[in-house]
Amino acid sequence: MTTRIVRIGNTLSVEIPEELVTQASLRVGEPVEWIANGDGTISLVPHDSPEHRHIRAGLAELAGGQAISNERVMEWLDSWGTETERPAPQ
Repeated sequence: MTTRIVRIGNTLSVEIPEELVTQASLRVGEPVEWIANGDGTISLVPHDSPEHRHIRAGLAELAGGQAISNERVMEWLDSWGTETERPAPQ
């Protein structure tokens, strides 16, 4: 099973092995998310994975107007490891 990745300018083209396409039940042209393994192969991230569910939940929160400003997040991160460490912004 070989994965081929070709870069032309700013575009990457990925040839996904037939076994992975079959395993993931992908249609031609369907967008996919994949991760590169350390050995030069790729693994597809299933659409029903915990990672995807977490991302979809976060996007739904943003669409519903729930957001935390970058400033509040940076203040929280800057407080890490100090005596006045702040709680995570809600």
